[in-house]
Parts: sequence; structure tokens; C-alpha cells
Amino acid sequence: MQRATMRRLEIGACVASVALAAACQYYYTTPAPHHFTNVDSIPFDSIRAYAHTLRFDTVVYAADVRRVKFDSTGKSKVDALGDSARIEPESGAWNLTLSELAQGRIIARIRTDSAHSANGYGPWWTWWWVDKRGAPGDTSWRSVLLPDSLKTLIHGDMVFADHSPFEWRQSIARWGSQWSTCTRSGCCIKE
Repeated sequence: MQRATMRRLEIGACVASVALAAACQYYYTTPAPHHFTNVDSIPFDSIRAYAHTLRFDTVVYAADVRRVKFDSTGKSKVDALGDSARIEPESGAWNLTLSELAQGRIIARIRTDSAHSANGYGPWWTWWWVDKRGAPGDTSWRSVLLPDSLKTLIHGDMVFADHSPFEWRQSIARWGSQWSTCTRSGCCIKE
């Protein structure tokens, strides 16, 4: 009797260990937008619907909340006298491939206490979209800010920085030069 009980406990512990190991290996994957392929030519409600399917990391040190000043061109710099600004990375952005990113993804969301028209930032969510789908024949990376309140697109330049052989293990977004992880070994920097 005691042997049978011990055997059942061993089997139970083994099953629990396998289930826990399987659960720990699961990574959230950023879903592709299935109802559109080009962010420039769809109704804003489709962008909003896609954005609401995503997960954003609100934890401090993954997300960043600072006082930031924005100039008339949309550039930002950390400044103690600036507006309170929050940037939260999309939880699966760190695990995107270059080809997935080139097709287009939202990599972060941004909110500030007051309106900053050059970026479309304000007391609403502005989603940060990155892709390689600019003008025909243009293969450079681009940044597109999608402010929910303004329902408009704000195009800008972006630099992709590859940090190989180093790899991210989570999504991170920061103010200063406004950057966010956007592939396993790269980050996107808004210019």
C-alpha cells in the first residue's frame, strides 16, 4: 500500500514538472494584423481593433515613465521640467524576426499628460508602428505614430540597430532617444 502511494506521488510530481516546464517555454508572440497589410490605407478603426489584441508590458524597467520635453519637430529629450511621458513596449516585440518587422508591427504605445502635436502624443494612446513599406521602391525602415485621439498617421524616420550577437529576452522601451526592442537582437530608434 505504501509503495503504491509513493509511486502515485512520483508520477504526479513528474506530470506536474512536465506541465510546468511546458508552460515556462511558452513565449507570447506578437500577432500579425490579419485584416490589413498596409497601415497607410485602412480605416483607423481597424488599427485600433488590432492594437487592442496586443499585450503591452506596464512593469517599470520594461516600460519607462519620465519627464520629457518635445520640440516642434517631434524630437524628445529627458528633462526635469518636461511633461510626464509613458512608453510601454509590446510584450512580444523582442521576439520578432526582421521579416515580420518589415511587414509591419506595433512595437510600443505612448501616452503623455498633455498634447504634443508633432508626435500626436497626449492623454490618449499613440501606437508606434514600424515597417519597411514606405513609398514604392523605398526599402528603408520607417516609424509611423498612430494617435488614437487624432486618428491620423505621423510618419517619421527610424534607425534599426542590430546588437548581435547579444539577444533580448524581453521587450523594453525607453525615453531619451525613444527606442524599443523590436527583434531578438535589435532595437528601433525613432529619429
